Amino acid sequence: MSIVSKASGTLFAFSLLTSFSIHASTYSAPPSSNALIGEMRFSSAEPGDSVVTIAERYDLGFNAVKNANPHLDMKQNFPGGASLQIPTQHLLPNQPRKGIVVNLPEMRMYYYPKNTDEVITYPIGIGKIGKTIPIKKAKVTRKKKDPYWIPPQDIREFNLEQGIVLPRIMPPGPDNPLGPYAIYMSIPTYLFHSTIFPNSVGTRASFGCIRMYETDIEDFFPAVKPGIPISIINSPFKAGWEENYLYAEAHEPLEEHEHDYDASLAGMVSIISNQIKEEDTLVDWQLVSYLVKEKDGIPHPIGMRISD
Repeated sequence: MSIVSKASGTLFAFSLLTSFSIHASTYSAPPSSNALIGEMRFSSAEPGDSVVTIAERYDLGFNAVKNANPHLDMKQNFPGGASLQIPTQHLLPNQPRKGIVVNLPEMRMYYYPKNTDEVITYPIGIGKIGKTIPIKKAKVTRKKKDPYWIPPQDIREFNLEQGIVLPRIMPPGPDNPLGPYAIYMSIPTYLFHSTIFPNSVGTRASFGCIRMYETDIEDFFPAVKPGIPISIINSPFKAGWEENYLYAEAHEPLEEHEHDYDASLAGMVSIISNQIKEEDTLVDWQLVSYLVKEKDGIPHPIGMRISD
């Protein structure tokens, strides 16, 4: 194996978009040797657009739009005609391609329907600091349309501090924070559910549950069956191949894990080294260092195979 630093320009495949809605991104899963799905897109803001409208239009999370467009103020509407980078390209997590894979720092999940060569990906909202879902293996146990909600004690106490007294059992309806769909898992008290707060998708806002846009879980719900495996992972950095090009993708780590080895430059170097250990590869290590610093959540080509 040889690794040579190569300071080169970064090439992007992209398409220009007019405004339209995108939901439930479904892709043909690449060969096991490859990991890149989707494509980068570029568009322009329409009058009245904001981070929330763009996120919902392109089935992205709040954080994904923010990190891909640091030149824009996320606290107000975007100027009409402002250039937008639409991060609809992803590297598949370095996990077995089966069941449901939830990557917490990315705030995105990947679903591999059984007996197909497809992968479906959705943005998600996750637990606030101190309320993160356990990072472990699990499985789907059941699902419920128009679920009742029994508020846990910590949520009852939190709302009480705001002067809100929650009922012991909340029936289905417009005030039920679970929305009309709930998918339960083998980790007690944690579930996938729709949300009456769509602007929380792509943020850390829940008490641990996985929040989804209603349009996404409406698509996801019919396909889910008890027993489907779930992997909850913490992978702020990813690397993978697309034919002869090596890509890397960096996300903000979970605050409670921001000093972990996997969230450091050394961790990214280790991930990349594992990808190229059997390949003669030119790697732009300067770009790798930049990505670890910037963490824009976008796959970037950082190297290429060297032909014999």
